[in-house]
Amino acid sequence: MSGEESSGALIAAILLGVAAFGIFFIEFVIPSGGLLAILCVLCAIASVVLGFMHDPTLGMFLLALYGLAAPFMLMLGLKLTARTPMGRRMVLSAEDPARTGSGIAEESTQLPRVGARGEAITPLRPSGFVRIEGRRLDASAEGDLIDAGTTIEVVSVREGQLRVRVAR
Repeated sequence: MSGEESSGALIAAILLGVAAFGIFFIEFVIPSGGLLAILCVLCAIASVVLGFMHDPTLGMFLLALYGLAAPFMLMLGLKLTARTPMGRRMVLSAEDPARTGSGIAEESTQLPRVGARGEAITPLRPSGFVRIEGRRLDASAEGDLIDAGTTIEVVSVREGQLRVRVAR
């Protein structure tokens, strides 16, 4: 490779490397469905190839640099994304609205009391859906199978799970 071509490959390798880092951070700001991530990887690969074309040592250096920087940049990008408005919608929060009462009305999270009566909407084999106090709830049968349309009563409420049996 001549001197001009070699210096052109060096400049292009450096510019593509800078572009790869820039596109990487833009990917976390602009949702592109991974298209920007693919462009970032292609820029990094082209930068390494051009680095090898200029000098094998530069190519190895760029390959090692991108290989070592990628995990750290990924972690940094994920931490930065979790702080953006879109990131907050994508990441689950550690706060449980059922315990804190925020976001959901207290009445809608409260389960029926023991002894409450309702009707089995679906067959309980042993799990299914029941309607109690006008609300559709997930429940499991205490003993035998319960057919849909049968009147049921709540036997226990443990850890958010209703146990029911045929009403007597």
